[in-house]
Amino acid sequence: MDLLIASVTFVVLLVLGVPVAFSIGISSVLYFVLGGVELIIAAQQVLAGPDSWVLLALPSFILAGMLMNASGISARLVAFANALVGHIRGGLALANVVDSMLFGGISGSATADTAALGTVIIPAMVKEGYNRAFVAALTSSTSSIGIVIPPSIPMIIYGSVAEVSVGKLFLAGLIPGLLMGLFQGSVVYYLALRKGWRPSHPFSWRRIVSAGWAASLALVMPVIIIGGIMFGVFTPTEAGAIACVYGFVVAFAIYGSMSLRTFYRTLVDAAVLTAVVMTTVAFSLLMGWILSHQGIPQRVTEWFLVLTTDPTMMLVLMTALLIVLGGPLDATPLLVIVVPILVPLVRALEIDPVHFGIIVVFTIAISQQSPPVGNPLFVVSAISGEDIFAITKENVPFILTMGVLMYLILFFPEIALFIPRLAPGG
Repeated sequence: MDLLIASVTFVVLLVLGVPVAFSIGISSVLYFVLGGVELIIAAQQVLAGPDSWVLLALPSFILAGMLMNASGISARLVAFANALVGHIRGGLALANVVDSMLFGGISGSATADTAALGTVIIPAMVKEGYNRAFVAALTSSTSSIGIVIPPSIPMIIYGSVAEVSVGKLFLAGLIPGLLMGLFQGSVVYYLALRKGWRPSHPFSWRRIVSAGWAASLALVMPVIIIGGIMFGVFTPTEAGAIACVYGFVVAFAIYGSMSLRTFYRTLVDAAVLTAVVMTTVAFSLLMGWILSHQGIPQRVTEWFLVLTTDPTMMLVLMTALLIVLGGPLDATPLLVIVVPILVPLVRALEIDPVHFGIIVVFTIAISQQSPPVGNPLFVVSAISGEDIFAITKENVPFILTMGVLMYLILFFPEIALFIPRLAPGG
């Protein structure tokens, strides 16, 4: 009964618009009060939960992405992507996809990708005559590439709660991330042929070389991160610190495009975003402790095993559950509360936890593209001025494309696991 009251309180608080972290925190504390559980346990869980070497990578990658963005790299990446594919039909729309593939290797966040690139690419596409709702939908959907191509904030959180190597998760996201870009680009090209969209400009090697040189320093950072992790030079946490130093040097010493005022603002923004994520993680871990205390993981395992003991069918059921829960829940509570309930089931059926991690990230990517908690949708709505539901309608082909790719990876695990198995210790 105590858990039921706490759960109802959580839902009511969400409906009232209380931030997710505080909705989880208030309902969790209510459970402790109603159940007569010592509140000191709640305090210990909240403080001890985020105390993790793996989670230390989060603020580093957040700051690195913000430093690179504040240095003006977004415009350089857009120019380079447009130089690469702008000569094809629907060139600027294809450039939108390529932009997200490039920026995804820097930011690790769909929302950051949307905010950084959306302010540049959305006005440019609207100016070329593209439908405003379509432009917003494309920008939102392609931003999901940012959490599949490493570095990825959801992968770091998943690695922490599921006790899985973040380095292997990063490597496992490479091929799926590239395929997501290819699939979404194919949808854009089909629409370009059907609607008669024209190229943005003629093909030019000079344009490609010039734009590539201007964006080269941004393109090097993902190579350093992935190469270093793959060959065992450093851990993902150390990679985050290296990315911060690299971003600082690029912004100040090389581009010279960041003032002290901008640097201070970037530090504050990174600290605020880190605080939001870590607060949500802390309170979500508290809710996870409550569910564990109630024996929910064991019960869920028993319920699912009654339905099927086939690993593939179990993954199909779990993806359906995660997508449904991803509607009202943000990515962080989904990862910290729900995933630990499913991990014992994953291990019991000998499903590769790295493979499961990539599937989980895909369910988050799909959930982020629909209301009510689709953060990228709200960002592109604010930038473009378009209605959320008009954007979601245009987004349907891209959501379906992500779903198709997710199930391909589900049925053919080697798509994700091929590169991690090549790495030392794989």
